[in-house]
Amino acid sequence: MRAVLIAITAVGVVLAAPSFAESPVAGPRSIVPPGVEVPQTPSAVPGAEGVVDGDAMPALDAAPSAPMTLYPTGKAEAAVPTSREISAVPGGSSGGIVMGTLGTVDMSSTGLIDSQQGSLGADMWDGATRADIDQYLANMPVATSSPVMSDLARRLLLTGAEPPPGAAGGPSMLATRLNRLIAAGDVPHALELANNGSRDRTPSVAIEHARAALAATKPDEACAMLSDIPPGNDPAHDEVAAFSIKLSAFCQIRADNKPVAMLTVDLAREEGLDDPLFYSLAGQAIDGIKLKAADPAELSIMDASYYRLAERELPADAASIAAPALLLWLARDESLSAETRILAGERAVMLRLMTGQELVDLYKLPPFTQVDFDGLQTAQFPASAAMRRALLYQATLAEAVPETRINLIRLAFSTGEAGHLYFATVQAYLPVMTSIAPSMAMKDLAPAAVRAYLLIGDEPRAESWFKLMSQGGGIGRNARELGAIMGLSAPEGSQDMDAIANDIRADLSSGESRIRSFAMTEAMLRDALGQTLPGDIWQTIVDVSPTVTGRMPAQVVLTQLDVASRRGVVGETVMLAIDALGADGVEDIHPRAVAQVVASLRAVHLDSEARRLATEALLARSRAGRG
Repeated sequence: MRAVLIAITAVGVVLAAPSFAESPVAGPRSIVPPGVEVPQTPSAVPGAEGVVDGDAMPALDAAPSAPMTLYPTGKAEAAVPTSREISAVPGGSSGGIVMGTLGTVDMSSTGLIDSQQGSLGADMWDGATRADIDQYLANMPVATSSPVMSDLARRLLLTGAEPPPGAAGGPSMLATRLNRLIAAGDVPHALELANNGSRDRTPSVAIEHARAALAATKPDEACAMLSDIPPGNDPAHDEVAAFSIKLSAFCQIRADNKPVAMLTVDLAREEGLDDPLFYSLAGQAIDGIKLKAADPAELSIMDASYYRLAERELPADAASIAAPALLLWLARDESLSAETRILAGERAVMLRLMTGQELVDLYKLPPFTQVDFDGLQTAQFPASAAMRRALLYQATLAEAVPETRINLIRLAFSTGEAGHLYFATVQAYLPVMTSIAPSMAMKDLAPAAVRAYLLIGDEPRAESWFKLMSQGGGIGRNARELGAIMGLSAPEGSQDMDAIANDIRADLSSGESRIRSFAMTEAMLRDALGQTLPGDIWQTIVDVSPTVTGRMPAQVVLTQLDVASRRGVVGETVMLAIDALGADGVEDIHPRAVAQVVASLRAVHLDSEARRLATEALLARSRAGRG
């Protein structure tokens, strides 16, 4: 096997050998073992920008003054001149024609979905400015708790659309879209999009492609990207340089070029890269030596790849601290514990990365005993929250007594709410719920069933369970709130608006702030959906609004959102709507803010999404059906 070569231009870098430190360096310095010839290497790629093993997208530094070029596979690439001059006349010496390599290809308009699959349209950016897209898209919160906004974010990122004209202020839009898909955990689509846009060989795209490949456990594909990633010269302060040198060492180890991998690791240390976990995992992968290093606070894609490379057991809380891009890997890895896989699966379902049925299969993994099931009757649960939820599910499937089964389902839903896993719980219990027909024997389950079906947008089933609630006079406050939530998606002409207005007036005059908040939210959402309410209600809302609290987005975002929606710019409206609600979605959002988002979505003809978001928002303000 050919020796792997590393050539480094080390201006200002002091190496360990005393002779190196004693004399000034005028040019490239070799750290290759004696007797090995170092080939000439091309310079680092200038003008690159991108993102590394995190969510933010900092611009790459300008071309480093002291580039280092790594050959992770053990073979140096042949130097390719960027251009050469040939004679206009055969045999002549003067240059009349310049031949060069093609520049980068802009693949920003590459997409994966069409109108039947939810595309927002090839013209979704028409009317937007490139500066606004660069500002907001790169930091768009995609791992959101809102099912509606999560779906819109994914559709925005997968839609192929030509970006507006103007100089880009950061990475290419393709790189930004890949980065956001990875941040959302949608690695399969990120990898597909990267391969569809493979003609874009810019460093920022190559970095995101490599990250997606690593998360998908396709290391060879990740290593193939190294030729398009600039090595940089300051891994201590430049995230791209740090990513490049870590990926280089990773690929060298996989290629069994361990001596050179050790040189790369030593180089990182000499350059001041501060990452004890990297050194520990790389050292173990190279020669089995396990250096002491604390477990990470957050498990990144690169961290997880090195854990696997070193064959080291993941941290006990890996599923809780893992980046979203790792959740599918963890949930489907049969070598991991049932608890780890369940926790990863629950998070994956919350982010719409896995189906409820896949989570059901994970809940069935633990081999519980009859003693465990009996413990549910005496509140003796497993210590692990994930195992408690799995035990509840298995017990629900096995339970034949209707009343006990109802109590188990309600307990599961309330447990899911408490663990911020309600959507995942509903998805897992959907097969159980759909097997139960509404009947008087099941009336106690009705509020929880209506709430669950409303969350996932199954209005017919929600309606059937709501009718069961109404038999015998309904269930008080539950009927009032769930009825109001169902009315958000009903046509105005089919509702008794006078009765609705009276309910809102009564709630606004309540002595309980939660009820006033519910009524104010309902009124503002109905108005955003085009439903007309009497003017006196708005005066009352003005009076009670100081008592209603909630998160408020920056006013500049709300203003831009309003302007974009009025101009009909679909892509910008969706992007700003997601930004306005943030990662927490509709939780604790101020009624005025969510109402504006709903109205803006409706203004660009996303009516169904507007209604579903309004339903989510009012459900968040309601206690009805919560276990």
